[in-house]
Parts: sequence; structure tokens; C-alpha cells
Amino acid sequence: MRIASKEEYVSGFNMVVNIIKKRNESGNLDSYFTKQLIELGDLIESISEENFWQILPEILGIDAKLNLITELIRFEDFSEEEIIRITESDYSTYYKELCGYDLSMKTKHSLLFNVS
Repeated sequence: MRIASKEEYVSGFNMVVNIIKKRNESGNLDSYFTKQLIELGDLIESISEENFWQILPEILGIDAKLNLITELIRFEDFSEEEIIRITESDYSTYYKELCGYDLSMKTKHSLLFNVS
């Protein structure tokens, strides 16, 4: 599926938002998720030719975080705090693992692996 707008991208996470709200734990995960979406919006608004190379890795990092949350939220064994901790520790290698690399392998030269 091709995503053509920020609205389409964000709406793809509606199911996750609903699950987070149903869990109704501490509210930390809801706040964390919302913070990521706000930061994404701020980064998109500030992107320019001069800062593209600094901002794209941050956008990829947020995308990795949101996708990790999407995967981890399905496991009821994980608390909100555990989901946040795992997300923060693993997001920088998310695409590497998603593409079949193990953590010790050197990746191809690609923007996809330039996450911050």
C-alpha cells in the first residue's frame, strides 16, 4: 500500500490507539505514542533541503518505534513500561532485523538503515 499523506500514515495506527486505550494501564504508552506522532509532525513541517539528511533518520526512527509498538501491543504479557523500554532499546535496529540481517551483519548502503 502506498501512503500518500501524513493523515493516511497516522490513520494506519488507529487500531493501535484503540488497543492502547482499551488496556487503560498507566497512560504512559498513550503519552509515549502521542509524543511520537507529534514529533513526527514537527519533523515533517521542518524538513528542508538543508536539513533533509538530519531529519530523515529521525523520521525513520519514529516509524520504527510506532511499528514496534504495533507489534508489541498484541502481547498482553508486556506492560506499557516494558513496551516503551523494548521500543527505545530496539528501534535503531528494527529495519535491519526486518530485512533479515542479524545484528552482527553489515547492511547494504541504504537510507533505510540510517535510523536515529
